[in-house]
Amino acid sequence: MKIVYVSGVKFGYHLLDKILKNNFKISTVFSYCDSKKSIYSDFTSFDSICNQFQIQNIKVDNINDEENIKILKSLKPDLILVMGWSQLLKKDIIQIPKLGVIGSHPTELPKYRGRAPIPWTIIKELSESALTFFYIEEGVDDGDIFAQEIFSISSDDDATSLYDKITNLGKKMIIKNLRLLENGKSKRIKQIQSKFIEYWPKRIPDDGLIDWSKPCKEIDTLIRATTYPYPGAFTFFKNQKIIIWKSIFSETKICHPGKILDVTSNYVIIGCVNGQIKIKSAELLNGKSIFDQNIFTKNDIDSCLDK
Repeated sequence: MKIVYVSGVKFGYHLLDKILKNNFKISTVFSYCDSKKSIYSDFTSFDSICNQFQIQNIKVDNINDEENIKILKSLKPDLILVMGWSQLLKKDIIQIPKLGVIGSHPTELPKYRGRAPIPWTIIKELSESALTFFYIEEGVDDGDIFAQEIFSISSDDDATSLYDKITNLGKKMIIKNLRLLENGKSKRIKQIQSKFIEYWPKRIPDDGLIDWSKPCKEIDTLIRATTYPYPGAFTFFKNQKIIIWKSIFSETKICHPGKILDVTSNYVIIGCVNGQIKIKSAELLNGKSIFDQNIFTKNDIDSCLDK
């Protein structure tokens, strides 16, 4: 079974590593050109793994460019795997492999479709979700299901732990189901269309701006949803952007939105409408910790964050 692999992100890198170590034949990898690093927060270079396994790595700006379609046709793959790719594939590509094009989506299709699935999963406080491998067709996330497994989500999960959970599940699922496909034992399950399907919109970095007049649980949820590998929730103090990676919250009846309540060498406590947020990990735009840079001092207590 001759496979072409398309990915540009950390999730896809780890699945490719698992696939190659289980002796599946990958003829060529298509990955993002290096200029995409500033666009995709979980961008990953595939240079090292392709060099290690002596695989051709074609870096592209747009997989649908005519030149890339010609290359794909010349490779004559049996299967194309698309494991983390933001561009919808043209029909010209979908029709190339005889076994089809299989993509991934970290939600329980067809319930939840659309963009930014991991952040939205946390923001919507789902208690479970799924990783779905599906056959890519001309629609959006609506092709037949190749494989799907449900996993649970705890109230402590954040984007980092959820990303890791999905990646580890994906590594198990892809090997199991590629073997079934190779042996002619895999199944195609039609997605049942329903009026209860949710289409999640694209998120942009500015969606991470914290509104300190919101309840503390809602603020903490935003922080958890946008932490690594995503751009992070953020606020401003003394005209400096502060990206918050980890926090905990506590609810009280006291209302101090955006007020600095306490400062130590390990945390900063900020008030909100119904409690407080303890910031445990945060950085400036230069990547330096706010605690190493002493951005907040005891003298700032009772001051307010920039609006």
